[in-house]
Amino acid sequence: MYSHGSESLIRQAREIQESELNKFYSRLIKLLQGKELGHETVDSLQRLQLCTYVGEMAAVDCESVWNLVFGRFPAELFNDHFLAHELLRFLRLNLESLQLRVPQYTHSFPNLLKLLAWDSPALVDDFVDLLPSLVTTGTAVELLHTLLDLPCLSATLVLQLRSVCLPIADPGGRGLLSLDAFRNPSFRGLFLFLLRTEAGSGDTIDRLSTLHELLAEAADWPRVVQCAQTVPVLLHIFFNTVITVADEKLLAHLILVMLERSSLLLNIPKYCREIHRVFSCHLLRLCKLHPSLVVDQSHELLEFAGATANVYSKEEIYTHVVWVLGEYLSVSCDSRCSVSLITSCFEALEAVLFEITSSAPAPGAVCAAPRVITTLMSALAKLASRSHDLIPR
Repeated sequence: MYSHGSESLIRQAREIQESELNKFYSRLIKLLQGKELGHETVDSLQRLQLCTYVGEMAAVDCESVWNLVFGRFPAELFNDHFLAHELLRFLRLNLESLQLRVPQYTHSFPNLLKLLAWDSPALVDDFVDLLPSLVTTGTAVELLHTLLDLPCLSATLVLQLRSVCLPIADPGGRGLLSLDAFRNPSFRGLFLFLLRTEAGSGDTIDRLSTLHELLAEAADWPRVVQCAQTVPVLLHIFFNTVITVADEKLLAHLILVMLERSSLLLNIPKYCREIHRVFSCHLLRLCKLHPSLVVDQSHELLEFAGATANVYSKEEIYTHVVWVLGEYLSVSCDSRCSVSLITSCFEALEAVLFEITSSAPAPGAVCAAPRVITTLMSALAKLASRSHDLIPR
């Protein structure tokens, strides 16, 4: 469980008196609170494993140390590549111990993800290893939103640094609109939420669409684009982990998040398509594992499937929502599935199919994909077979 160097420190710790432990913590806290965090910080990280052990042996205040490590380090050192690497290395080496003994760890993900948002290519492997340990029943919903907001966080970190370095008034008139928004008190709350240091202040931002409009020009910034490329990878890991810890109530909530967030993403076309593909994959998986989820969330699923606009803007996820409705909206999957529910679903899907096939599209308009049409027809046939009143239709 411990690294070789930590085991040596722990052996020494058994012989340390409580007064010496207090001195050690005092020195460590003083170092972590220093105005400039240099490479001495790395040495303190290497000694931090001692904290998780000695805190059990003596009445020593570990909390203040961990608050600095998970609070100040990521917030102030997100753009220091060397120290970011050392912090993540420390977390990986001592992951099991941190999960057991340091409650701040799992709630620090909004802060820790700043490291990834700033330097995604270099740190994605670290977060592939760390992410499963951050997924709990208490953090899952907020963590999912945070992962989807990661490109916005990347852009906000860039703006935070530029706000310090650039003058408020650019004589050349070439200022960034997003930077003006970052400095505008009216929008300050949106950016402060992204820059929060710990979980628990809310799932996501109420005015998320407004934030995306403010950050529209950041959609092609290289750092933001690179960050967006890592999100689908992390989402697969998230969903693969959450099904091992979540109950059906939490999984139902996650389905609602997927439906809602499918239209609330930073407008990077390839990013949106990849997120829809990930959502589609795991929607099918969740419903296959727990078919009753389709009845639980039938209202929201029907509302999504009944919106014709989704046929064109969210083809991937729309197709899969229609498929799960046709496949699992059945009394054989859930005894709560009534004839009236099947009928209302049939009528909603029938109306969409009629609308997209009854007339030729306007010049320049996109036609509905053949896969969507065939999936709708297949779902209607399945639903009709479960009701005598629908068979003639």
